Parts: sequence; C-alpha cells; structure tokens
Amino acid sequence: MAYSTGSDTIEQMYADIVQDLVPYYLDKTLLQNSALIRAQIHVEGQGGGQIRIPVANLPTPAASVSEGASILAAANSNLTPTAANITFQKRGVASDVTEEAVEDGLYDHVVGATLERLAGTLAVATDSAGTAAMKTGFTNNDGVTGANASFKQSFIMSPEAMAFGSARVPTMKVWYNPNKDLHEFRGTTRNGFTVLRSEFGRTIKSSSLGGGQDEANVVAIATSVANLRDNNAPVGADGNYVGVIDAGFELALNKQIAGVGGSTIGALSDIGNNALRNAMVAVLAGCTLYRSNLLPDAS
Repeated sequence: MAYSTGSDTIEQMYADIVQDLVPYYLDKTLLQNSALIRAQIHVEGQGGGQIRIPVANLPTPAASVSEGASILAAANSNLTPTAANITFQKRGVASDVTEEAVEDGLYDHVVGATLERLAGTLAVATDSAGTAAMKTGFTNNDGVTGANASFKQSFIMSPEAMAFGSARVPTMKVWYNPNKDLHEFRGTTRNGFTVLRSEFGRTIKSSSLGGGQDEANVVAIATSVANLRDNNAPVGADGNYVGVIDAGFELALNKQIAGVGGSTIGALSDIGNNALRNAMVAVLAGCTLYRSNLLPDAS
C-alpha cells in the first residue's frame, strides 16, 4: 500500500500504533503473565490512585475436640484480614519522528521502529518496578552471600506471592511540532505491584554475568522450592513454582548441569541434554524458570 508524506500518513501511522500498542506491550512484559502473578487487577476508568487488597491470615490448624467440648475453643480459625496496597505509578515514554523519517523511510519500518520503542520502554519500566518490589518484599536468600553490584538477585516464588494492578492501559498521544518539523509521540501507562505474602517468595543471589563472584547452583533452587513447600505456598497450574533468573544464574545452572569444566562430558540426563541444546533449563527442581535482564543487583 502506498502512502503519501502528508497528514494522512501520520494519521494512519498513529492509528496503527494505537491499535498495536497494547498487544506489543503485553508481549514484552514478563510479569503480566498470570503464570507468574495470579492476581491481576485492572481498574481502568475507576477513581483512586491506589487499590487495597484484603489478605486473610492463615487459619489455625484443626485440632482434636472432645465430645461436648467447644470446637471454637479447640481450634479458633477466625480469619483476620490484613491488607496489601498497590499504588499506581505513571510510566512514560517519548519518541519523536521527524518529517524526514516519514518522507525517506519505509512506512512499515518507521511504524515498527516507533512501536518497538514505545511498547518496549513501557514494558521495561513495568517489569523493573515489579522486580524492585520483589527485592524489597522477599527477604530470605537461598543463594550465595553478596551485597554489591557484582551480584544479581533472582527470585523463586509462588504465583500467589504478588499482585499487579493497572489503572491505565498503555495510551498514546501525538502532535506536530512545527518548530522542529517532527511528530511527537508520547505514551503512558499507570500500574503497580505489591507483595501479598513475603513467605511465598525467596531470593537467590548469584554472580552477575561476568561479575567474577560466587555462583549459585541447582541446590539453591531446590532449597528455595523446599522452603516454599514448608510454608505451604501454593504452586501454579503446572504444579510448579515460578523462577525469574538472570543470564548469569542461567549460565551457572547450565555449567553445572552440563558438566562444563570437567575433563569429559559423560552421558547426560534429558535436563542436561536440553541445557546443551537450548542453553536454558525450562523446569528444574519443581520450578518453571523464566529469564529476565531486569533483575536488581544486590547492592
């Protein structure tokens, strides 16, 4: 389809970007996957800058009751709700498209590049906020010891450990700046995260890629899974917990599983074969793993 370089081109470009912005954004965000965070709350169009989520305390375990005795006195399981709050934060991105770019560039290329920047930046801001909330809310570490920028914090958690709230889906506005002869695209979204139960999440510190520090291993993931089971943390629909790990921890896992560094590589298990083929272990020690480059350091 041929396009002119007049206002009709920008109008069509704006319409195409608005139509595709949300799908692109959702495809690029990790933490808006319901397999990682089950509680996804959307309140677009409603008032207020915060939502309050009631979180019921765990009940007292059932007890043996003598005949004719009070059941309530033996096992009082009244649920006293506590609350977790999600405060909405606006996240924004700007992209300027010059008239020369519209005139000289291929239409699909200009639209694709602009959409990639707008959706990708909003997605990065959202996921970064989520992992920062995990760092603050999950305080039990099962990895190595380290408290500086050479260590990254990965996370092992139940899908019910966190909640995500959205008050504005990714939204786009555009106007023309005659002084600079360019079209100014501005995108925003409003969302936030909170930790519902800190005991349902664990951190694993490990050397960042190229950090030259101590590396965590498979035992760290198995330890986190065991601790979550001990806390009765619910698993996901696939029967596993969720792990969000960085590239350095992924490398450490693959090195251990594939036996890199040994004099020979012997017969491997299916997990080891998959690590060699794909450089990624999808499921390990009762945990489904996802990779992210947006994990915080341990400083």
